[in-house]
Amino acid sequence: MPQLEQVEFFISQLFWLGVFFVILFSVLTYITLPKIRAFLNKRDDFVRSHISKQDELIKKAESIIENYEAKLTEAKNQASQIINDAKDEALHESERLLKATEEKIQQEIKLTETRVQKEKEDALSELNTQLKDSATDFISKVTNIEKGNINL
Repeated sequence: MPQLEQVEFFISQLFWLGVFFVILFSVLTYITLPKIRAFLNKRDDFVRSHISKQDELIKKAESIIENYEAKLTEAKNQASQIINDAKDEALHESERLLKATEEKIQQEIKLTETRVQKEKEDALSELNTQLKDSATDFISKVTNIEKGNINL
């Protein structure tokens, strides 16, 4: 039975298996694998270059952050110095204004005291004059002497 006779069929299959294996091996070794290796090498170079660029960028970012923090600290110090200077200046200015106001108040008090004293003296003088007039009127009425003849 020819269907059960596998030897000839098996040998021809082995031959073609060998032929296709050699062709496939040759294609893979000389065409496909070099392209894959080139692509992998190119990808490795790309990754390495980006990692080195990333390291450089990280170092730049760290230096920028350090610079920023230094400037921020300096700005905070300057701001607190400006605030302290402004407080001191405001304190001195308020003391100066207080002294000036106090001096003005003292001057006003002196002027007022002088005016009061003058008004008091004028009032006493006026009162004295009115008393003299009243006394001369009273004496002239009581004694029947004319006003012009009475000296007080």
